[in-house]
Amino acid sequence: MRFVRTVEDLFEKYVDGFFNARFAGGLQPVEIAKKLSREMENDKTVGIAKVYVPNQFCVFLNNEDYEKFNPYGQAIRDEIAGFVAQEATRKGYTIVGKPIVDIFVDEAVKRGKFRVESRYTEPIPEEEPQASSNTQVFSKVAMPVRPSIDIEGRLTVVDGLDNGLSLDFGIERINIGRRESNEMPLNDMNTSRLHTYVTYEEGAHTIYDAKSLNGTYVNNCRITRKVLKSGDRIKLGNTVILYEVK
Repeated sequence: MRFVRTVEDLFEKYVDGFFNARFAGGLQPVEIAKKLSREMENDKTVGIAKVYVPNQFCVFLNNEDYEKFNPYGQAIRDEIAGFVAQEATRKGYTIVGKPIVDIFVDEAVKRGKFRVESRYTEPIPEEEPQASSNTQVFSKVAMPVRPSIDIEGRLTVVDGLDNGLSLDFGIERINIGRRESNEMPLNDMNTSRLHTYVTYEEGAHTIYDAKSLNGTYVNNCRITRKVLKSGDRIKLGNTVILYEVK
């Protein structure tokens, strides 16, 4: 309970009046933080010398709950990500990559409820066996099966300042926006530093809006999350990107 209280203190510190009557009886950020801690525990991978845990957590809320959380969205995501990192350190786990928490709308989720998905955005490091004079035999721990590359995609800028820019990719996460370190950096000043990103999920590429200022559109429809199909056109600011399956 000590860590849960710490999260509450952090929310109250950074988000003035967050725990007020508006949220009484409703979904609380602390519930999400505790669920993410359990999800991290369930999705851990035991290596030779370290225990690895996922770094990305996607939280899906009903639209009504999302609208209540949205004004505090960035503060909530940052504090929960900090809590996840703190829990991993406390338990001696190694997080593969920077902790990321995203919140999305899913109308299939009932009001007051939520669901969580976790994943590793970076490959789990390979460990060398450690030599020891006292050999011990442990039961084999099943490693999670990394998705096979049964799909290869291509993103091509077909309209905008970066017209002609192209990127081929497989199962790795692709960040798109003005930030230079993105896998697909753009010069369009109407895009956010991290505007959107594409991940590989269940045999398909899925695009997420990264809480951008101007929104992400696929085939002229604003989205928060969408499974991509070959031929889809993604609009970010004044940039249009064509998605194709190779």
